[in-house]
Amino acid sequence: MSVAVVASLAVAGLSACRSEPTVAAYIGDTKITEDRVDAVFDETRAAVIPPKEGEQPVPAPTRADVARAIIGADVLAQVGKQHNVTLPADIGQADAASTLHLRPDAEYVQLYATVKAYVTLLKQGAAATGEPTEADLRQVFDVLVANGEADASQFAQFQSQLPAQNKQLVVSAAAVRDQINEVTGPLRVRVNPRYQPASISVLEFQTQNGAVRPLVTAPLGADDTAPVSAVS
Repeated sequence: MSVAVVASLAVAGLSACRSEPTVAAYIGDTKITEDRVDAVFDETRAAVIPPKEGEQPVPAPTRADVARAIIGADVLAQVGKQHNVTLPADIGQADAASTLHLRPDAEYVQLYATVKAYVTLLKQGAAATGEPTEADLRQVFDVLVANGEADASQFAQFQSQLPAQNKQLVVSAAAVRDQINEVTGPLRVRVNPRYQPASISVLEFQTQNGAVRPLVTAPLGADDTAPVSAVS
């Protein structure tokens, strides 16, 4: 048998063992199962706090939101360990519960707050000097355009007029994104396509209608490379 054939069989075997439909994601040797997602999602639905009279209801977290939070918290724990970042006793769980309109003891609230806390601490420790790259500014600009917050023909104006403080936010966010990517690459993170696109938001912005949207993200397994089989 040729070396090429042996190599192809090895790759095929590796793909097969990372494509179980009962797995929501692979993070290195760790499997996040669909049962785990089910348990957190069911608890999340039961933890929703109904809006008060006159309040607009807040959309409840989706199953995909739950899966991404579980994955993100696991990944960021490993990023934090690599960069000597330790979470404080208070990770902002009460504030997260208020934002999400969920009971503060719900596990999803803890996961959501954990992701936010890690990102905040990593950005505080990241180098925020120098100028953002044109590629990073273009990526930010494209997100703004897609959300109706900028004119696609005015990138040069956006680049020249962006305040220095905002440029430093992009620099630190890009640094954290790269730190996450450095960890997820060797871990060969694979996410079930039903939860794609999956990413960790490291910088957000508020639209004119008040919605919060991700501006700079670290992807978690690209759609075209995730070998996990989708399930209905």
